Amino acid sequence: MNGSEPRRVRIELRSLQPEGASVAEYRGILYPKKNSYYIRYEESDADRGRCSVTFKWEENGLTLLRHGEVKAEQSFRLGQRTAGWYSSPAGRLRLEMETLKLAAESAEEGGLPLSIEWQYELWVNDEKTDRFDLRLMLWEDKET
Repeated sequence: MNGSEPRRVRIELRSLQPEGASVAEYRGILYPKKNSYYIRYEESDADRGRCSVTFKWEENGLTLLRHGEVKAEQSFRLGQRTAGWYSSPAGRLRLEMETLKLAAESAEEGGLPLSIEWQYELWVNDEKTDRFDLRLMLWEDKET
């Protein structure tokens, strides 16, 4: 990867849950920083409305931030239970995530394609709700 130059990327987010699998595709920007990556894209759906999504990948874990009609913060650290929150016009929820799997791989050090996989159990307001198995994949976006 070329130092710390931002790169346009195609993004695929795969989610596997007990009720089924889903795949979402986006276009965004990858910002390589020293010892970390930031991945930003815009998302719009019926449940969450429009929001800006930022993933931060670093050696000690993954952080997810949402800003827009809904706001949220989640962090994933392998083998740890971490705190987060989700806020919408309907109210604010306290989240906890227990990360069971967390790994990243790329074709070459700092290169694309890049794949980040994580699996976690989610608690909402102290009640265990679900288990998520996610994979975020990035490729260079060569379209103008």
